[in-house]
Amino acid sequence: MANSVSIPADEQTMAQLWARFRADDEKAFDQLVEARYRVLFNYATRFTKDRDLIKDCIQDLFLELWNRRKAIVDTPYVTIYLIKALRNNLLRKLRRERDWALAVKEDPENDIYHIDELTAEVTWIAGETQLSTEQNLREAVSHLPKRQQEVVFLKFYEGLSNDDIAQVMDVEKQTVANFLYRAMTQLRNSLPIRLFS
Repeated sequence: MANSVSIPADEQTMAQLWARFRADDEKAFDQLVEARYRVLFNYATRFTKDRDLIKDCIQDLFLELWNRRKAIVDTPYVTIYLIKALRNNLLRKLRRERDWALAVKEDPENDIYHIDELTAEVTWIAGETQLSTEQNLREAVSHLPKRQQEVVFLKFYEGLSNDDIAQVMDVEKQTVANFLYRAMTQLRNSLPIRLFS
């Protein structure tokens, strides 16, 4: 599968920084953090509104990477590696918090997996359309199943290929295609104005 993944131009630079970071280059590590922090933060907002938790997870991720730099594998897909690692860490923390919250208070309304409104993909998909159309699209995307929302975010906001998304989500490429197909079909059927050709 890795042979068919297209590597973005800056990903080659990221791979060089990654190799230098693994060889104890602190400056390269700082450049990695700076280059991918915003991407990771934006991705994490798909899972939780808790900005402090997101910042903590990203900080923990980079701290863990620095501490384990000698054991970390070399990869030409640094962004995918980082997104996947953050996703795993974030979901683990969210599960722990959910379990703790449920143990303290039985509250069915306490949904820590709430997905923020998907504004980035709305902007990408809707383009120059009027605000009312954007609102309709945002509402429609928010009604998609969570896995479909995640695929839409990765595809249209992050610009990842289906192969890249499959690696991030630990699913087959065909599963990604199925999620996208179902999401687009549901969006086409639920929107009052036809945005898709």
